[in-house]
Amino acid sequence: MSDNQQASYAAVVEQTRAWVVENFLYMRPDWPLDEETPLLRSGVVDSVGVIELVGYLERTFACHVPEREITEENLGTLAAIGRFVARGGAAAPAQGVR
Repeated sequence: MSDNQQASYAAVVEQTRAWVVENFLYMRPDWPLDEETPLLRSGVVDSVGVIELVGYLERTFACHVPEREITEENLGTLAAIGRFVARGGAAAPAQGVR
């Protein structure tokens, strides 16, 4: 990862961590949420939460997350999210196509 991507990665991870804590862990402030905590398997995020997470990522980081990219490899941990968004997510769809 280049220095610019690394900075972007760190910012994505920290901003997303804050959002996850605020939206999913507000009743569990002591939950240990590090970069490699599995968001789904640990129960932090459920299937509806994944949809909310995708919307947050698209709004906040101006990236596009097509259905086929909604995988644990891309969104399963804060680290995976950081890598996915830092590399630009998926290419934006053509005008009028979604």
